[in-house]
Amino acid sequence: MAQAPARVTLPGSLYQKNGRWWWKVDLPGEDKPKARALKSNGSRCATTDYQEAEEVAREMWRLAVEAEAQVRITAEAQAKAEIAIAKVRDEAADAIEQAQAECEKMIKKSKRAVARAEEKAKVQADARLRAEECYKVQAEQAEEYCAGEIAKIKQTIEKVKIEFEEKDRAYKEALAEAEEKLRDEAQARQEAESRAQAEAEAHAQAESKAREEATLREQAEQRAGSEVQARAEAQAKLNEALESIQRTSTCECCGRKDVPENDLAKIDSGQQLCPDCIKMLRG
Repeated sequence: MAQAPARVTLPGSLYQKNGRWWWKVDLPGEDKPKARALKSNGSRCATTDYQEAEEVAREMWRLAVEAEAQVRITAEAQAKAEIAIAKVRDEAADAIEQAQAECEKMIKKSKRAVARAEEKAKVQADARLRAEECYKVQAEQAEEYCAGEIAKIKQTIEKVKIEFEEKDRAYKEALAEAEEKLRDEAQARQEAESRAQAEAEAHAQAESKAREEATLREQAEQRAGSEVQARAEAQAKLNEALESIQRTSTCECCGRKDVPENDLAKIDSGQQLCPDCIKMLRG
């Protein structure tokens, strides 16, 4: 197995097998070296020219570097998208939790105020009853007093109800804003997921194409091996036949088929002629 001339620097090693150039190397993204036939575009067999083999190897290395870079960029983009989605989800959860806490705090405060007002009204009503029982003589004065107090209590209750409704409305507005923000963040997350999915699909297509190309290369290598073996067998049979008989050929003028090859002469047109035809041509 002849080694390549040491005039270029490439990873791995270039070598000849059956007169054709091969390259054993682990390309970017691979974990172990692999032998590859260096074939030019459209060729089914590895090239026999070292310069061409070197160019094919350089192009193969360039494509592998680009493919490995694409895989790395896709993985980084997907990781960034996942981090952004997690951040959006955490911020949305914090905003909703904070809004709910504020609203619950306002509702509890309003309920306590209503309870105090109702308790105060109950106390005043009890006082009025006791006043009516103890001071019947002063019934009119007590009734006027109680009526005034009840009116104040009703005003207080009405005021508390108004404050409650305003706080409830503020809570609903804050909740609506939080839900709108959540929808916007969900849409942004969905767009990020769509981009990540598109990149993943492109990555999957690239991997599928690479597997198909690897399969085609393997099939071509198998065919090349079969062809080399067939040629070797045919050459062996031909050598055996030549050892037993003299090599003959066909005159391309008269068509005679048993003319010894050494007797054939090549004319300007490129045809091989027997001695008789040469003689007739010159006569």
